[in-house]
Amino acid sequence: MKAVIASLLLLVTAAPALAVDPAKAGTNLGNVRGGDFSKARSIIDKNCTTCHKSSKIDEALSAGKDMSAIQREMETRGAKLSAKEREVLGIYWKQSPLKKK
Repeated sequence: MKAVIASLLLLVTAAPALAVDPAKAGTNLGNVRGGDFSKARSIIDKNCTTCHKSSKIDEALSAGKDMSAIQREMETRGAKLSAKEREVLGIYWKQSPLKKK
């Protein structure tokens, strides 16, 4: 019984560590510091999710869609991005592990 409880406890405490968001790291990231995609995700959360869920963006990335073109279209529809935010997202669109190979 102790072994079962210990196993369950280990599973419950380890689960968050095993649930890694694949879109959090990369290389050659310019303004995305330390190989960390959280800056790009925060830009997406701040600017994109006011109109739709971030899962829509993840699906487009996974499908191999031209995210730069989609970003430009969203800007014509009212999305406001600074030059630095455009740079971070441009790198993210190219480096994201969600991107179809």
